Amino acid sequence: VSKKEPPIFFAEVGSYFNGDANLAKNLFEKIISARDANPNAAVILKTEILNDPEICLHSDLIENYQDKQGNVRQENYRKLIERKSMPLSHYEPLFAYAREVKIPMVVSVYDFNAADFAVAQGAAGLKIASTNVIHLPLIHYVAGLGLPMVIDTGRALLSEVARAVEVARNAGAKDIIIQHSPDGHPALPEAHNLRILQTYEKAFGLPVGLSDHHVGTEMLYMALALGATVLEKGLYFNPDELDQDIAHSMDINDLPIVLKKTLECWQAMGNTWRDNSKPIKGTLGSSQRQCLVAKKGLKAGDSLSFDTVRFAFPCMGIPVEHWSIVKDWAIRADLNQDQPIEWKHVEANN
Repeated sequence: VSKKEPPIFFAEVGSYFNGDANLAKNLFEKIISARDANPNAAVILKTEILNDPEICLHSDLIENYQDKQGNVRQENYRKLIERKSMPLSHYEPLFAYAREVKIPMVVSVYDFNAADFAVAQGAAGLKIASTNVIHLPLIHYVAGLGLPMVIDTGRALLSEVARAVEVARNAGAKDIIIQHSPDGHPALPEAHNLRILQTYEKAFGLPVGLSDHHVGTEMLYMALALGATVLEKGLYFNPDELDQDIAHSMDINDLPIVLKKTLECWQAMGNTWRDNSKPIKGTLGSSQRQCLVAKKGLKAGDSLSFDTVRFAFPCMGIPVEHWSIVKDWAIRADLNQDQPIEWKHVEANN
């Protein structure tokens, strides 16, 4: 994770597969295909482990979610968690597949058992979901497992993020990424506050990333320009479906072009200065810099002034930037109108 390296793309399938391990594997396969089509892109599988519905109490709490068109559905929150949960044994083939194709996997975990399971299955990193940024026992436990951590901040106050980072560091976490999640599912442009990425980076001296909740993909590129080194985006076969979090997902078939654009945007960031010692890549256009040109026919002894000189490109004579030096110098030999004035044509007055 470094600004000197291409951004890491978290290809997020979350719990979109609703407990269907076969559907999850189909999503994984599409991500692998997109990765293979973009060998210079850094792609990580991202999912979450929901294995125990008892993590959610039985209650009358209603979850509201919408699709990209704004249609809203309501569902009992406990029923929603039950629908999306599946036993840990069903997750094992998914991890095995990730190991087989040699793609790292980062996992959001909500309890200690899921965290232990993910470590045992070879997860590359563990994520604290935005709702758990104040779950200090979970943060402390995950930090002690020795894997890189992603802390999603959600709607947390800066003080709450600072506390989470402090707990993680004190528990032994060495590699931490702070992730910004804009308000809303999906998040409107005015709810993004992407400059928070710069605040987190300066405040904690840690890599920062974006959990993209926008209906489109443009926020990925904005975040990259603001310093994000990790970009997370939900991927699904039918991003117009009305289900939890689907509204800010993108069509998984669009992943290859998004990976290509992300890499190109990172390459375009370049350096903070222009290094003219390096060869120019691509086709070089003609020089548009100007030079000194005889405004009319000139005789030996005539002086260089705005009455005798004009400026034109391409630069085939004295560059215009040297005008203040040669102004009032004398012409050494006759020149034709529109003839570029070269250094050999002029001399300083005694």
